[in-house]
Amino acid sequence: MTRLRRLGAGGVLGAVLAGVVSCGVPSGSGPTTIAPSDVPYGLAAPSPAPSAAPSAVPGEVGWAYLVGPDEALVPRARDSGSGSVEDRLADLLTGLAAGPTGEERAEGLSSALPSGTTLEVSGIDGGTATIDLAGVSPLSSGRRAVAQIVLTAASLPGVDAVLLTSDGEPVEAPLPSGALTDEPLLPADYAVFLNPLPPSPASPAPTPATTGAVPAFSADTLPDTAAASPGAAVTVTDVRAGRQAGFDRVVLEVAGAGLPGWDARYVADPRSAGSGLPVEVAGDAVLQLVLTGVGLPGDTGVAPYAGPDPVVLGGPAVREVGIDTVFEGQLVAFLGTAGERPFRVYRLQDPNRVVVEVLHPG
Repeated sequence: MTRLRRLGAGGVLGAVLAGVVSCGVPSGSGPTTIAPSDVPYGLAAPSPAPSAAPSAVPGEVGWAYLVGPDEALVPRARDSGSGSVEDRLADLLTGLAAGPTGEERAEGLSSALPSGTTLEVSGIDGGTATIDLAGVSPLSSGRRAVAQIVLTAASLPGVDAVLLTSDGEPVEAPLPSGALTDEPLLPADYAVFLNPLPPSPASPAPTPATTGAVPAFSADTLPDTAAASPGAAVTVTDVRAGRQAGFDRVVLEVAGAGLPGWDARYVADPRSAGSGLPVEVAGDAVLQLVLTGVGLPGDTGVAPYAGPDPVVLGGPAVREVGIDTVFEGQLVAFLGTAGERPFRVYRLQDPNRVVVEVLHPG
């Protein structure tokens, strides 16, 4: 076939020339122009320009979380391929288990994962990635190693939570509080590891102890959000508020299935989620906390918080807390504050609760 194809153009051209001679077309020594329309098979048409070689499809970037010099976890880009989310996660976790590159080590980055750790993806179901631990278990290295796994996995779109297993069986993993759980782990729970460790008591304080200075409060006034665990349906069972050193704390304890998420932000016009009517809250500003993954008490089988409402604190940062009704899987709490003060939100377990802390003025 190759030989026939190679000879084809020459054979056609010979036939054309033979046809030209046999038709009586002048064949003298002078060149004669033949109209393009008289040339068969389009042989007079210009050859098409060769198409450019297809460019390689670049791999997609994921983020591996490593331990910085100040013990805070920092993301570093990793090529996680371009296949399914499951395949990309497997590549990303392989890169995490391999540890920092030579260049990253030169930056002072390290890993809390023990050498020899293997992380295998068993599957992804409803946003929860099941990761099986093989080799040396990172759980023996504590919470920071688990935080590396959870934050790295959740950096990929399509992964909202992580369930750790060993030989296919769920294992109890440490939460930032030190409590153990075999439930799916959420990235919001481990966001605390993105902040540097506070100075140890032996370290010299930046200000004299006699000044009564409060340790740095890692917070701001920007909206703070976190997703509820898959299938969460909880009921708020208790609301507490109290003063701490440098900040006021509000705790919403919950019971039921899973863990709630939240959306916390300052609002200029607080309104009830159910009726849309204005809500009166004592204070100069209102921090609205929307809990998600909330179910009706009749569905969760948990008795709801019975009051008081509002919870009056009268603190330097939080004046009072008002509780709205459950509406479309959400419950809203309104924190009346002394202006738009920096705040932070996090989640604890045993018992399950969402904590809001608002910085004191000054």
